[in-house]
Amino acid sequence: MGTRSAVAKRLVVAGAAVAAVLASLMLVRAGASAGASPLARPLNAAPQPPAKNLVLTGPVIVQLVDADAAFKRLPSNDFIGLREAYYAYDVASSTYWAAAQVVPSSSAYQAQVASQDDGGYTVFHEPPHATWAAADDGMAGAGGTTCAAYHVSIPAAVLAVWHWAARRCTPPALGPGPLLLTYLAEARQEWWAGAGSISAGQAGYWLRSAQDLEAAVAAKAPGTSGYSNAANELVQLSRLPDAMQTSAQQKESSALTAALNTFFGTNGLYGYSAPSSTAKAFVATLEQEANLGTLSLVADPRLGKVPSRFPEAIVACPVLAGVVDGSVFGCKVEDFEVYYLVGTIESDDATTYLAYIVKGSPLFECKADGLSTAEQLAAKKMGGGCGP
Repeated sequence: MGTRSAVAKRLVVAGAAVAAVLASLMLVRAGASAGASPLARPLNAAPQPPAKNLVLTGPVIVQLVDADAAFKRLPSNDFIGLREAYYAYDVASSTYWAAAQVVPSSSAYQAQVASQDDGGYTVFHEPPHATWAAADDGMAGAGGTTCAAYHVSIPAAVLAVWHWAARRCTPPALGPGPLLLTYLAEARQEWWAGAGSISAGQAGYWLRSAQDLEAAVAAKAPGTSGYSNAANELVQLSRLPDAMQTSAQQKESSALTAALNTFFGTNGLYGYSAPSSTAKAFVATLEQEANLGTLSLVADPRLGKVPSRFPEAIVACPVLAGVVDGSVFGCKVEDFEVYYLVGTIESDDATTYLAYIVKGSPLFECKADGLSTAEQLAAKKMGGGCGP
């Protein structure tokens, strides 16, 4: 379990960095003072308030996300942070309380389902010498229900410092609120943003991403296996020249980028995918790229603008003879619409390819699209071919 002391984590609110004012707050557990005898206090000391409103720091955000993920029996990485978050300490019971909407990743379908209705809002409490316990309270208060219906009752003193009405388990008015991201989500966001920057500016994004991962390790946040190695890879990548690289530097850059795409789950970003030694691995990579919006595609002229992302896509490739340089594939991408793509793998580890996409049926304008003879044959094998 992570400490609540010292370094206050840089938070991200609505996708923009918040000034690091938390660093001056130095949130330290009040265990010693909370448990001290009243006789030990100076005679003129003000009476201790029954509850203390606290500011969430990065380590605590990570702990709450982990607790909710464990409660829902899902991976922590399926969630990206908190909204409408509250945090307090109840002096009478020496218990920490928190409440928040735990935000699922847009690519984690099960987490999105689990975060609806009752799962739409969560109350947490951490008694002395215990870990955070989570309870779904998304519908608390609806239809006359109270917190007790969900086997958790927030102390009146905590409700008072949160300015909630009595017997409430959700805020008075739930809204979009600021998004407080977890360390991994922040690091991933920096990694993603770097792909949209000019090459000369990418190193800055990579170094900030590394700092997020190192902060998670320093805070002893749960589930940080592999963070230090990824941070080192980001630093190594930032040190390579952004132009005029030697062949050795190009090889190193390619290897580091592919490894980081694997760590962050961003296949196709920066033009690199995870190596695929089998057809099954290649199809899984294509599906992840469809979800992320990093497919390497040329659109059929009749399509106009093709969606950049297929967030709920399922990919199947009935035509895929191999995963080496020159292998031709034909795949079906099912989202809310059905798309077909044919293409050719352009590397022996299947990390690069180029595909052509059409909508509705596998009929391509072969000459306009530039399909090779082998790619035209792949379209025919899927029941299509060259259209009018």
